[in-house]
Amino acid sequence: MEMFVFISEKVHHEGQPMPGEEQEDIVMTSTQSSILNMTCPLTGKPVTELEEPVRSVECKHIYEKRIIMQYIKSSNRCPISGCPKKLRADRVVQDALLLIEIEELRKVNKETEVEDFTLLNEDD
Repeated sequence: MEMFVFISEKVHHEGQPMPGEEQEDIVMTSTQSSILNMTCPLTGKPVTELEEPVRSVECKHIYEKRIIMQYIKSSNRCPISGCPKKLRADRVVQDALLLIEIEELRKVNKETEVEDFTLLNEDD
C-alpha cells in the first residue's frame, strides 16, 4: 500500500507581509509648498493678500507686480536678503501654478486660524 503525504508549505516572498501580519496603508501628504516667501519683501503684505502676485522665474520669490516693476527700474537685485539673483521685468510673471498655490495657502490659513478669546468679557 502506497501512502502519499501532502505537506502544505507557506512560502514567504520578499517584500510581502509574513502570514498573520497585518499591513496598514500609509497615506503620505505633502505640506511643502513652492511659495518661498510668505510676504512681499517690498510691501510687507502676505502673499495671500497681494492684488496681482507675480513670481521671479530666476529665484521663485513672489512680489506685488506694480511694486516690483517700479523697483526693477532702480535695481535689478532681488530684494530678499541673501538672494543673489538678478531681476528682469520680462522674467517676473504670474506663472500657471502661482494663483493655485496661493489659493491653497489661503485654505490652509483659514483651516488653522485660531480665534483669540482672551479679550472677551466674561459676560459675552
